[in-house]
Amino acid sequence: MRADGVFSGGGIKGLAFAGALEAAAEAGYDEWVQVAGTSAGAITAMALAVGYDAQGLRHQLDAFDFSKIADYGTPVVGRAENLLLRRGLTHGKVLHDWIKQLLAAAPRPATRFGELGGRLRVVGTDLAHARMVVFPEDVSLYLDDAGKPLVPDEFPIADAVRISAGYPYFFPPLTLRDAATGKEGVLVDGGVCSAFPIFLFDVPDPKHPTWGFRLFEGPGPVQHDISGVDWPIEMLSAVLETSINALDTLEMKQWGNRTIAIPTGEVPTLKFDLTDQQKEYLYNSGLDTAKQFFAQNPTGENSYRAVPATA
Repeated sequence: MRADGVFSGGGIKGLAFAGALEAAAEAGYDEWVQVAGTSAGAITAMALAVGYDAQGLRHQLDAFDFSKIADYGTPVVGRAENLLLRRGLTHGKVLHDWIKQLLAAAPRPATRFGELGGRLRVVGTDLAHARMVVFPEDVSLYLDDAGKPLVPDEFPIADAVRISAGYPYFFPPLTLRDAATGKEGVLVDGGVCSAFPIFLFDVPDPKHPTWGFRLFEGPGPVQHDISGVDWPIEMLSAVLETSINALDTLEMKQWGNRTIAIPTGEVPTLKFDLTDQQKEYLYNSGLDTAKQFFAQNPTGENSYRAVPATA
C-alpha cells in the first residue's frame, strides 16, 4: 500500500522511527509517496526518499558512532571557542558529513532536491527573519553569491537536512542571504517552529493516507536536569521540549487518529552516546507502538475530514 509519512523532531531518539517503519511495512505500507520531517525526522524522511527501507535505516543507525556527532574540539576551551566563533557548542561538521554519507550510500543516491521528484520536504527555522522555512520551495527566498534567487531543485539535500537537525546552541546555524533584507538568515532546527508538520500533505481529496510518526517524552513523569557547565543548553532543551510537548497535546486532538505517538522514556534528546540497551528500547518502542496503531485499522482521515480512497 502507498502512504505519505511525516516524522517529528526528537534528536537521538529518532532511532525509534526504524522500529515504527518496520511495523508499518508489516501492515502493508511499503511505498512512501511523499515524506517530510523535522530534525531527526528530517533525517528519517530523507532516508526513505532515497530508497532506504526500515531494515536499511536501522543498519545505518546501528553502524554509526553517534558519540562523534558531539565534535567539540578541544575539551572545555573548545566549547567556549565554538560558542564565540560558531554560535554553537560543536563544529557540526560530523553531523553534516554523516548526512552526506547516508545520501551517497543510499539505494537511490541523490545530492539535490531535483533528483527526488518532489518526494521530500524538510522543515527549518530562520531565526533572523522569524519564520518557518520549508525546503525545497522556500529556498527561493534566499540569494546565491551572484545575487540571484536560489533554485529549489538545485539546493543540496544535505544542507537542508543539516539545517533542520541543527539544534540551537548545540550545532552552529547555517546561513543564507535573504532576498528581501539582504541580510544573512540564521537557519536552525525546524522544531523551533514546527516539530511535527503533519499538515504538509493535507489536500481535500487525498488518494492515500498520511501517517504521522511522533516522538514524545513518556510515559511517566518527566524531569529535565538543568545544571553543570552546559546548563544554558540544557535549559534551552527543556524550553523546546516543554513547548513542543504542550503544542503536541493540542495538536493530537486533531491529528491523533493518524499519528503513531512513540514514547521515548528518559532518553535525553542530545545524549549521543546511547547504550545498546537504550537503542533497543527505542527501536522496540517504535515497533510496538506502530503495531498497536495499525492493528486498529485507522482510516487516515485528514484535517479536511477527508478519508483517503485507499486507506
